[in-house]
Amino acid sequence: MKVKKSLNFIYEHEDFLRRQFNISKKHALHALEGVCSTVTWLQTSIYKEIISDLTCYITDEPINFPGELAIDDVGEFQPVIYINVLSVTECFQNKEYVLDMKKDETTCFEYAAFVLLHEVGHYVHALMGGTGSNKKERLFDYFDRGEYYYERFIDSMIDGNTYDEKKRYRNIPHEKAADNFARQYVDFVCDQ
Repeated sequence: MKVKKSLNFIYEHEDFLRRQFNISKKHALHALEGVCSTVTWLQTSIYKEIISDLTCYITDEPINFPGELAIDDVGEFQPVIYINVLSVTECFQNKEYVLDMKKDETTCFEYAAFVLLHEVGHYVHALMGGTGSNKKERLFDYFDRGEYYYERFIDSMIDGNTYDEKKRYRNIPHEKAADNFARQYVDFVCDQ
């Protein structure tokens, strides 16, 4: 797994992070540490060969998703997991882990590890369950087969931010499988 970082805000003064993003610098640094420790664990795990062509792009841009598996398909095929440590921190502070991890309490480090492992779970499931002769075809097949469930969720969404909607989102089959993958391995990252 290759790692790229674009961190412009996380090292700013605590007051700046509170004022601009309403997040704790301590939590943001723990999120970054959790992501980096997860990458280190993954690089020595049983998944090291599977993720060898995967890039983890760690950023702190002010966007609203904590993690995303995407395909950079301009030129050579390149699967990328985008992890936003400010968004991970905000989700942690909003106790999103109660739905995501099914825990009443956790640390920002552990939640960040969960978020990255969740995205890796999508990647692993796509390669194992997708059809096609290569990784690119399997990933596209995986995304295509999940599209129906995501579209159905979006069509029924009213706010997108309510507890019930978040709970329904977590029950989309692809999301549920990725959550289970992350829950299965998060303790390994935290115990290293």
